[in-house]
Amino acid sequence: MKLHYKIILFLSLSLALNSCSKDDSSADEVQKDNSTLKTFKDVKFSLDFTEGFDAGRYFSTELGKSYKKSQIDATILPKIDVVFYSGSFSFNYFVSPSNVEYGIKNGATTLYINYQREQLTLEQFNKLEKGSDLDAIKVDADDNKSFPDSYVPNVVLFKNAAGKKGAIYIKSVQRVGYDPKIVVDIKIQK
Repeated sequence: MKLHYKIILFLSLSLALNSCSKDDSSADEVQKDNSTLKTFKDVKFSLDFTEGFDAGRYFSTELGKSYKKSQIDATILPKIDVVFYSGSFSFNYFVSPSNVEYGIKNGATTLYINYQREQLTLEQFNKLEKGSDLDAIKVDADDNKSFPDSYVPNVVLFKNAAGKKGAIYIKSVQRVGYDPKIVVDIKIQK
């Protein structure tokens, strides 16, 4: 008789847990237009200029992958559109892949606004649901301004060589310990 109750209890708990997990996943998918906006969560960029740790300094929004400079070949090169550089805790910025000092030879051009608060706030970034939400932002020239670690969280705006606009939400900076890195979320028009 006790075995019968254990089986019923087990089945009841399994059904309850199963139904909860299904409800949670469908709630996240509601009201997102994945056909016009790409979102990348927890992308890591190395704070080590030599890239001796796990994270790289180069990212392709087309491929959805980070790279170290040594991993970039002729096929990947034109697809790199986000590059990060950090000289110190007070000198961080995203640069064009075509940047002479910190980019890649023959890299594509991406324009950035590294230091802004007027065009797109963190709250607005979190509410982006479709590509057209980024139409109103203006990224006319690469400003090459840096931002300090203390300016995190921060939203950086960009426009890649294909004319697609995007935003980078800088979530955290980790300079202490193994693998110093900056962690971001990226949203870009498809």
